[in-house]
This record gives sequence, structure tokens and C-alpha cells, in this order.
Amino acid sequence: MNVGVNIDVLENVGEGFAELISMLEGAGRVQLHQAMGLYVQQETAEHLSDIAHTRHATAERIGAAPTGFWADAAERVESPSALSADASGATLTIAHPGIKRAFQSVTIVPVRAAALAFPIHEIAYGHRAAELWDALKLFIPKGSSIIAMHDASGGILPLFALCRSVTQEQDRTLLPSDQEWEDAAALGARLEIREALAEGGRL
Repeated sequence: MNVGVNIDVLENVGEGFAELISMLEGAGRVQLHQAMGLYVQQETAEHLSDIAHTRHATAERIGAAPTGFWADAAERVESPSALSADASGATLTIAHPGIKRAFQSVTIVPVRAAALAFPIHEIAYGHRAAELWDALKLFIPKGSSIIAMHDASGGILPLFALCRSVTQEQDRTLLPSDQEWEDAAALGARLEIREALAEGGRL
């Protein structure tokens, strides 16, 4: 999902800096937006990295190793290709399936199957049922809503729970707050202008 957020930096940089920013145009404006975007990018990547180290509730509940879902999001945000800038602003592209939840509740429904399969055992965590079906001889016990395998004693070991859909509630804390983004962009703007002034006004 590509997330668009409008950040009002002029209110956060101080009167003197705001006046200088308002005077910029052309290449100088692009350069400033790039600098602002870099600080927003860094703030976002660090936030997602922190989440990657703390949000393992499902994995911990079933005794599985984390999949690195949010670490992947942080890596994608850090990529140079995730940030672009022009005279009108900077764009940070957050291309990750979990990001949408930061802005709205998400309902997941099956696409190529009759039901969703959610891991409930460490063997299944981080895998789709189709990946394990043949290797573990998975099956759906008659009258049940699980996908299972036979354990060493021949008993039934549930690996996945089946359901028609699931709704994940919005969680804005998955990304930095609007204020944190504004502060990061304002810091980037102030530092870029200070450096430019120190070098004789190269913007």
C-alpha cells in the first residue's frame, strides 16, 4: 500500500526558517524536500524496526520463531528507491502489506480458497497450509474447522484454524504519529538550510 501524508513543516520550523523556505523554488526546493524526506524516512524505518523487536505476540503464544514481518517493512522503507522528491514535495513509499492497518481496519477474506487458514502451532507459523500439505500429509478432520496432521502416536495435531474472514482493527501506532513525522521533516529542513547558509547559500 502506498501511504500519502501531508506534512505542514512551516508551522514547526520557526518564523525565520519558514520565511527562507517560502522563498525557495526550483532545484533548491527539490533539494530541501529531499532532505526533509530523508529524516521522515529515517524516523519511519526506526519506528518499524522497534516494532519488529517487540511485536511477537502470536509467535510467542504458540512457541514459534518470529517471521520478521515488520523487519521486512523497515528494510523496505530504508531502501533508497522508497523516497523521491520534486518541487512539490517528497514521497515515501511504504510498500508492505501490513501498513494499511495504520490508517484503517482491514478485513481479510480468502482469494483462492474457501477459508482462511491461520497458524495455531509452531510447525505452521510462517507458512501457508499449501506449502506443508503434501510434506506433512495435512488433512481437514471431518466436521472440524482445522487443518491437522497426525502426530507420532497417530493422534490429530491441529496446525491451522479455518475461518471465513478476519478483521484486524486499525492500529495507528504501527507508524510514527503525524507529529513525529512533522518534527522529523522540520528537523531535516532546518539542518539543510543551516548547512546551506554555512556554505554561502547554495540552495
